[in-house]
Amino acid sequence: MFSTFIIIKNNWLLFSCVSLAIIKDILKVGIPLVPHSIGIFILVGADKFIIGKILGLTTISSYLVVFQISAVFIFVFDAINKSYYPWLFEKLNENNEKTKKKLWFLTYIYFILLLIISIFFFFHGSTLITLIAGKNYIINDSIVGLIFLGQIFGGMYLMINNYLFYEKRTSLISMITIISGTIHLLLISLFSYYFGITGAALSFCLSKCLQFLLTWVKVYKTTTLSLASKGE
Repeated sequence: MFSTFIIIKNNWLLFSCVSLAIIKDILKVGIPLVPHSIGIFILVGADKFIIGKILGLTTISSYLVVFQISAVFIFVFDAINKSYYPWLFEKLNENNEKTKKKLWFLTYIYFILLLIISIFFFFHGSTLITLIAGKNYIINDSIVGLIFLGQIFGGMYLMINNYLFYEKRTSLISMITIISGTIHLLLISLFSYYFGITGAALSFCLSKCLQFLLTWVKVYKTTTLSLASKGE
């Protein structure tokens, strides 16, 4: 209460009327993102229950160790994205065709660099996991590589997902995430049963790749339609 009194007394917190149009715009963008949160949980959380049921707690512990270590990429990509998208929106507001081509060129370079980095984990992934988690977790390089590649697809997805946010097409974002999450649950149930932990890692990688590709297609269509409408 005392802190609130100090803030108000020094005019550090200002209240003003917000127009109904702004409120509607906020709700229009924000409400469609609710299913997106559910889809994210399916992609990175719900599958653990399925793996535990099919493969057992011993196997899932190894999977979780790799997944937790690979989650470092999530924080790195999130930090990059939060620094990048304000600059991206500023450039897109210029509505300059040359600038947009340059942005896509830089994006493709970024994708190539990330894919090159992913190759490392297919050859030295198990060594990295052993160094970090100990000798109790000796896991095949291909499993580690697939999980890390899935996280890298997630980083690539974030980079182009910003275009849908810019166009306020948040309903598309939710739709893509729900589709990817649902397919992930189907794949991980099937692949884990037949291929074990390798199947689980493959399912995660394919699902994140699908999320990235679907977003890429939607961004291409959305930006093309946007340019066509402005041309008219």
